Amino acid sequence: MKRKQLVLNIGANVLSVLIGLFISFFLTPFIVQNIGKEAYSFVPISNNFASYLSIMTIALTSMTSRFITMELYKNNVDSANEYLSTSFYTNIVVAIFTGILSILIIFFLEKIINIPFILISDVRLLFIFILSAFVINVSTTTFSVAAFCTNRLDISSLVSISGSIARVITIFILFRYFEPKIYYIGISVLVVVIIQGIMNFVLGRKILPVLHISIRKVKAKIIYELFNSGVWNSFNQLSYVLLTGLDLVIANIMISASASGILAISKTAPLALQTLISVLPNTFNPYLTILYAKNNKPFFLKELFYILKFCAILIGIPIASFIVLSSSFFQLWVPSVVNNQMIWLSILTMVSMVASFSVMPLIFIFAITNRLKWPSIAIFTTGILNIIVVFGLLKTTNFGLYAIAGVSSFIEIFRNLLFVPMYASHCLQVNKFYFFKFISRSLSYFAILIIVYYGITKLLKIDTWSSLLLVICLMIIVGIFIGYYFMLNNIEKEKFVYIIRSIIKQRGKG
Repeated sequence: MKRKQLVLNIGANVLSVLIGLFISFFLTPFIVQNIGKEAYSFVPISNNFASYLSIMTIALTSMTSRFITMELYKNNVDSANEYLSTSFYTNIVVAIFTGILSILIIFFLEKIINIPFILISDVRLLFIFILSAFVINVSTTTFSVAAFCTNRLDISSLVSISGSIARVITIFILFRYFEPKIYYIGISVLVVVIIQGIMNFVLGRKILPVLHISIRKVKAKIIYELFNSGVWNSFNQLSYVLLTGLDLVIANIMISASASGILAISKTAPLALQTLISVLPNTFNPYLTILYAKNNKPFFLKELFYILKFCAILIGIPIASFIVLSSSFFQLWVPSVVNNQMIWLSILTMVSMVASFSVMPLIFIFAITNRLKWPSIAIFTTGILNIIVVFGLLKTTNFGLYAIAGVSSFIEIFRNLLFVPMYASHCLQVNKFYFFKFISRSLSYFAILIIVYYGITKLLKIDTWSSLLLVICLMIIVGIFIGYYFMLNNIEKEKFVYIIRSIIKQRGKG
């Protein structure tokens, strides 16, 4: 990979996510204070319903970038345009179908979930805007493939940053000049999707002009090929819904709207952190896809191992930091509603990340090698098991929200530490235990981080945002130092230092 582009991709992605997190952390307490935690719970619930609908769309959208990238790097431009055109027009048809389903969901909404009578109109409007944004996003998602195919994830980050800025401006204006309403969040999401769709279209035409959409290039065989490959990603999405996507709905229906509000707030920070830590693996995905297309297996494996180490070092730091600092963070973030239950629910949500942080780049191997069947079945199995165990615990114990938040995390540990590395080895035709030595070393590194970070919190008092920020900065420095000496060989150390220095320079210039 060209180091300059790698640094630009990572720096831009990190900046994009940090801006999104900054906005989220400031907006969440503001929104909860203005509309209450009970009303706030319907924001992630409405997003969950959009994710349910995405099960039907992913089959035809998820593999488009992969096939177009493969054709472009084989110099088959006409074939790439056939994939692009077929994807675009089939997405339009799918968008119409999901729009009809959205209307039905909105019409019967109060019969599907528990909504306090006073909030029914506002929640219905929230769903109208969120689901409308989803339909538009499905219609325009094809425009984003150009950035992936050219490994220009900095372009994707620019689009994301623009959307984040538009979101905060929209929310500020609506909450500042009008009576606070929950559906303002939906309006902001709709504005973001429209802006990002337009930007993806314009920038995509600029960075990859050889790609263009034509109805004459639509091919039935490509629809089948995209569906046949992507159907397992749809199956994946269904499985993730069973694993983690139903938790707020289950809490709403089986416990109360207030309980789902507590769970929603407790999951906000972990899910935001998950978005942050996914930046690094996602940054390397186009590069690994391009490298695999060049059919140089030894170099591919060498680069994959370095990417695994690089990601493990930098991803382990925020996860360990949050686990150790969770109590202090919530006390400062939402002091009006924080309690021990919220803190423990948040930590339980984080547990699965402890297992996944060392294998995240391996998940892309399944799509890159186009072998998605068994990974999908594995996730589906864990999803079904999660639903059975959670319902059983809710019916027979008093675990309540702890069961909803904790069961899926512990089930995910076994999938991430056993199935993912072994099946990735199978896809790459190497020994099935090929990645286990690396995983054990990564977990040892994480254990060291937890011990050292816990010691830091005993030495330094944390009672203000500035003191928390100071401790976080110290943890980052210490974590990088530990990872540098514990995880890398001499050649990898040189590459690591170069990338870190370049990212700092890029951010300094920005």
